Amino acid sequence: MNVRRSLHPLRIRYAAPMLSRARAFWDWWSGEILAILPENLSDAILQRRQKLFIETNGEQLQLSLGSWGNQREILQTSLSAPADENEKLPHDAQQSILLMPEGKVLTRSLNLPLAAEENLREVLGFEMDQHTPFQANNVYYDFIVTGRDAEKQELRVDLVYSPRREVDALLEAIGKFDLEVDVVTSRDPDGRNLSAINLLPQELRRSRRVGIHRLNVALAALCAVLLVAAIALPIMQKNQAIVRLDEQVQVAAAEARDGNQLRRDLEKMAGASRFLYEKKRSEIMAVELLDEVSRVLPDNTWVSRLDLSTTELQVQGQSEASSALIALIEASPHFENVSFRSPVVQVPGTNEDRFHLSADVVRSEQP
Repeated sequence: MNVRRSLHPLRIRYAAPMLSRARAFWDWWSGEILAILPENLSDAILQRRQKLFIETNGEQLQLSLGSWGNQREILQTSLSAPADENEKLPHDAQQSILLMPEGKVLTRSLNLPLAAEENLREVLGFEMDQHTPFQANNVYYDFIVTGRDAEKQELRVDLVYSPRREVDALLEAIGKFDLEVDVVTSRDPDGRNLSAINLLPQELRRSRRVGIHRLNVALAALCAVLLVAAIALPIMQKNQAIVRLDEQVQVAAAEARDGNQLRRDLEKMAGASRFLYEKKRSEIMAVELLDEVSRVLPDNTWVSRLDLSTTELQVQGQSEASSALIALIEASPHFENVSFRSPVVQVPGTNEDRFHLSADVVRSEQP
């Protein structure tokens, strides 16, 4: 009991606002879930989620279905109607709320010590006769904490109460319609919103029906499934996309390897072709060199031996103008560094000289 009392101010200060926000979130979330359900299923769920508002006007009983902010009248009958009228009444609403007539619920604003917040309900009940014309056992009451002043150590509270005889009379009048009441409250003075109070004592409030509990559990399970699906579905889609991309990458990699191999083969072939072409262009053909030697040597020169390589030309023979051979051969663009390899020797009994000369073959610079 002491633990419950110590937690009571925490419930008032922290738990109540959090529950209010959680309830608002649940209303929004469940509304979004219901919007995607089949129409017949969502209608059945909506019927069970609606609140039944019960009002009396003299001898008339008025019933409305809806939410705290929006209700529609569904039935108006007499309090003295026969029992068979019960079949027309909705009995599967989420919550039944009795709205007291105007003037039957009174409010008193109080300033209490801040320390009273720990046992606020008991304090209000103990001091009921000091703030109202009634004893605590003659009224049903609830309260709303409207403010706290830490400097003055004061707690501002709206005490809301109604005489027991008034509430009991209405509960008895609607009892024959098999309407069980969860909340006893009243409209705000402006008539638009409903007061966030419940005058009905905890021991008189009915327990939530098993069907509603199961429905809430089912909706919670559905929310959990949808939440898991909302998380898992994108991951599955991304995994499938990764698998497809991996397959495409493997195919592209194989094609790239084939392309690289083909490119390397082509480069080798092109290199071999360029090598042969450059080799051919850089080397003078032997026929051309022979033709050049034949052109530059004078007619009175006989060649007995000619050695030709890619770099050197050697000529042996006889000539009447051996002294002019070096100048004649160096005049050719295909030869350079012309010199005699051995001394020139005159052939006995003739005007000719025996010679042996060599020259370097000039390599072509053209590609």
